[in-house]
Amino acid sequence: MLTRELLLYKCAGGRITPRFLSPDNSFLTLADSLLSVYREAAGKQWTRAVLEDNIEPLLKAAVNNKIPAGMNKLLSDHCRFISGCGELDLSGIREEIFKRSAIILQNPPEDIETYRREVLNFTGAAGGWPQTDLYGDLPEFDRLEQVPPWQGAELCNIYNIAQVQGLLMYADKLELTINDSEPMVLRKFVRRLKFYRLLAHIEKKSGSEMKLSLSGPGAILTESRKYGLQLAAFFPVILLLKKWKIRAEVKLRENRPADILSLNSGKCELKSTLRRWVECVPDEVRLFIDNFRLDSAQWQLAPEADLPEIPGQGAFFPDFAFVHSAAPDVVIHVELFHRYHAVELRSRLDFLQQHPEYPLLLGVDRGLTGKQSEVDFLTQYPDLAEHIFFFSNYPGSNIVRKKLQQMHDYLAELP
Repeated sequence: MLTRELLLYKCAGGRITPRFLSPDNSFLTLADSLLSVYREAAGKQWTRAVLEDNIEPLLKAAVNNKIPAGMNKLLSDHCRFISGCGELDLSGIREEIFKRSAIILQNPPEDIETYRREVLNFTGAAGGWPQTDLYGDLPEFDRLEQVPPWQGAELCNIYNIAQVQGLLMYADKLELTINDSEPMVLRKFVRRLKFYRLLAHIEKKSGSEMKLSLSGPGAILTESRKYGLQLAAFFPVILLLKKWKIRAEVKLRENRPADILSLNSGKCELKSTLRRWVECVPDEVRLFIDNFRLDSAQWQLAPEADLPEIPGQGAFFPDFAFVHSAAPDVVIHVELFHRYHAVELRSRLDFLQQHPEYPLLLGVDRGLTGKQSEVDFLTQYPDLAEHIFFFSNYPGSNIVRKKLQQMHDYLAELP
């Protein structure tokens, strides 16, 4: 991600426009030059400090140094560095040396060499002193090990995407209109929306068109930065769609009205950094799915199941759908409510109190319970014990499997 200081945009007439790089020779040359230095650094395993010294001329040569600085940050963020001290605990070694040297200095030796020798002998380091700088564990001594396999044009595209992502970090609201003739594409998209834990009101306009109103980080009372990162990280998923349009209210300045960011697939030449839908699944979700498939032979995921509907409100999009091998026609849906979803959770709980027979499990992030214990939370909904489970960050496959079995048994006992 780019920091606010590295964003390039202009504001005029209440509209905010990112200043995208055109793929001309000057920007491609800059991107290729940066990549070349990074590849040389990886081949020679330069430290961060040496790498920064070699990058500095490129950063200072540009008329607008925000551009090379932004490219450099994106490159660095996607590289892999290794510690310059290996497995050595230099922090512990330093602490020991400082303690021992303080004792020795109570009766200081006559010269520095004697002092140095006494410190080494006193710590037991003589003869086995690590062949590295005493501060070799600091970041500037990390060594570059791997560079992303980008070309110059790809880095320019990633830079342009990062400009939009940086602005979305300050959005109060985002309206997204998508149009795709393939229903499965729409289903995949909305599932990824849930995987990224974003708040959205979904309105289906026609068979292939859907409008989504997403809350932005500016509308979140707590942990808005984390939510903003989720929203920004989701933008490459939007770029996978054939036809899309976004309108975001971006508030970069205090005590000033929000500016409007408007982009669409027809005029925007950005290409997603993702290639397939499977790449849009966050690591914790992928781990949950893999573990569930290993541990739950009687239960299967049913991603193509019909969307559940609430009378009078229409369809909604749960996170997962499951079927039991003994009752393949009964779909049990699982909907997760993260710490931003307090209003939506109350609405769903109110519905289930009126319809406890509904095959829906609600996963509740413990951050939503506040100071209440889980027991105290459940006492407010005494008839919904089978419907509710709790998790921190993301649920484990075991608790979901147990709750699915409880719900399966509960439904089987209904008249």
